[in-house]
Amino acid sequence: MVAAASSDAKLALARDLGAEVVVDYTRADWVERVREATGGGAALVYDGAGGALGATSVDALADGGRFVTYGTADGFAAPDRESAARRGIRLLMPLMDGPPDQETARELLGLALESAAEGRLRPAIGATYPLARAADAHRALAARTTVGKSLLLMGGE
Repeated sequence: MVAAASSDAKLALARDLGAEVVVDYTRADWVERVREATGGGAALVYDGAGGALGATSVDALADGGRFVTYGTADGFAAPDRESAARRGIRLLMPLMDGPPDQETARELLGLALESAAEGRLRPAIGATYPLARAADAHRALAARTTVGKSLLLMGGE
């Protein structure tokens, strides 16, 4: 597995979570490094950033690969659909499809909660904030200084 991130702390977390190879996507050669590490391109790319970075990450895919975007921190990813089609790349962009129906949402939530209860889903908590400091949490996210997930705590903890 290859993970891409933008800071030493985030790259270290990716390694700790099981990435075999990490690349810094702020470097101009990051796509080439992914393609080299995967022997010609990744079979699957998960994009949590969106925007230009998400669109560029399609270039890290092997022909016939799949691209799944689920984040919009930098807006929606808008990969070149014609280029992707020529390369046999399947673009999966569920946020653009709108929310799932209630039955699907309930089923997926149940699977996530079950995985968490069994210890198979363990979020990396990087910071906690009392609810009164929610603005500080938002500033940290906007500044991209957050590593892992941030939690807002009820009761001033």
